[in-house]
Amino acid sequence: MTDDDRHGGDSDVDWFWDVIEEASRSRDDLRDILGRLPKDAIHKFQDLFLDFAAELQDEPYRSHLGPDESEDGLEDAAHWVVSQGRTRYEAVLTGRSRMPAHVDVGDPANLGGLAYEVYHHRFGEPLDLI
Repeated sequence: MTDDDRHGGDSDVDWFWDVIEEASRSRDDLRDILGRLPKDAIHKFQDLFLDFAAELQDEPYRSHLGPDESEDGLEDAAHWVVSQGRTRYEAVLTGRSRMPAHVDVGDPANLGGLAYEVYHHRFGEPLDLI
């Protein structure tokens, strides 16, 4: 099954990965990009981000984390992989040994959660996902 099949169509998936690529693993750049998007696009971005990350938060990827990693560590690693872009993400999907064993908390190349911050700052309300 391709990313497009799992995540609701090729145009949304391509758009998502284009945003990630444009951000170039920079929280500041992603903040600027999301700051120009309407509410529904920020919502769509975060929904896809979480969907892609969820693919990496179970076996067989979990077994490639370090022995001391928690559920939060698994989530951080999955978010970090998505943040690196489509090529890295697909490489991990097809080669689970490429899943990082550990990601430092606060790694600036981890774009996870930023859409929540931008949305709340811009619209004064939480970004609620269904």
